[in-house]
Amino acid sequence: MNDEGPPEPDSDEPAADEPAADEPAPDEPQPQPAPPKPAPPKAAPGASPAVQVATVAAAVVVLLVVGIVFVVQGAHDPAQPPGAGPGSGSEATTVPAPPSSGYEPTRGEPLPPLPSIPSSLCPSAPLKRPLTVLSFNIHHAATPEERVDLRAIAKEITSWKADVVLLQEVDEGRSRTGGIRQAEALGEATGLNWVYGGNQRSGRSGPIGNAILSRFPVTTWRNTLLPVAGGREQRGLLHAAINVDGTTISVYSTHFDQGAGTARMAQARATVQILAADPNPKIFGGDLNAGPGTAPLQVLRTAGLGDVWAVGTGSGNTVPARAPRNRIDYVLHDGWFTPLQSAVLRSAISDHRAVWTRVEFRKELGCFKIGE
Repeated sequence: MNDEGPPEPDSDEPAADEPAADEPAPDEPQPQPAPPKPAPPKAAPGASPAVQVATVAAAVVVLLVVGIVFVVQGAHDPAQPPGAGPGSGSEATTVPAPPSSGYEPTRGEPLPPLPSIPSSLCPSAPLKRPLTVLSFNIHHAATPEERVDLRAIAKEITSWKADVVLLQEVDEGRSRTGGIRQAEALGEATGLNWVYGGNQRSGRSGPIGNAILSRFPVTTWRNTLLPVAGGREQRGLLHAAINVDGTTISVYSTHFDQGAGTARMAQARATVQILAADPNPKIFGGDLNAGPGTAPLQVLRTAGLGDVWAVGTGSGNTVPARAPRNRIDYVLHDGWFTPLQSAVLRSAISDHRAVWTRVEFRKELGCFKIGE
């Protein structure tokens, strides 16, 4: 710190104790002395060498960190889309993960009787390839002019190349369709295995019901009548266990009541009870006569069923076929499956469009052992 004192007197000024040669007489007024000159401002204290070194070191560290981040992330050219760094090209380099199935474990539903609980919930083998599933209300193969054309329905099913076909409004020996057993006739025409579950008889006519066609062997099957609960007519849930590359998979086809919401709710709850008692991987589909946000669909989704339309494009509307405004036809699945593709296909015959999907078996779920 440089402390400066007041300025030294100029060398040509007389000393304070020496009178000037022209000093006036004592009785004359003395001139007032000039005010003292202000001292120059003191200089700010300078930083010590240690502080200066620390400041420089901090600046160097900051520059190094910024440089490392820049190198790791890579320089981004604003003219390129995000993620397209130098030499990377504009296309993605990884396949995106399949969308969520919306699967949640079943809760709040009673367990099946103890004797029916298996010792293992482990499929015997993973599926070797994706499974293609079709749900289709064929309107008893009647055209808009009410002309029955079962052969055209069979050609549509064949052209869509499904492994499993879930059918609704299938006649069995009814007079309006010439007394034909439509499920059997479709099985023969397509070369697929078939099972049928009839739900209603009217006078001498045969039943209307659901059918399942399968490229894979059917090991067991069962048709369960669902609650009428004030509905217009009897409805059922058709189940077939199929052997797919050594893995047993359960597939279900149904058609909920058209008129009464209370009936659809009762039928959805009954369906959940049946599926909860089934330890196999499950695919469920049909004409539910209810929109995606309605109470029956909420019952099914809450029970752990995902919607394959998670990977569909657009609304997925299925009726009326020529200009669909509503979505009432579905393919749902449990947590063993992930949907890969889904589409709505127009039929030249039926008053419904078909729901087509390809699902993949989720091998990463592994096995569940009971009591371990």
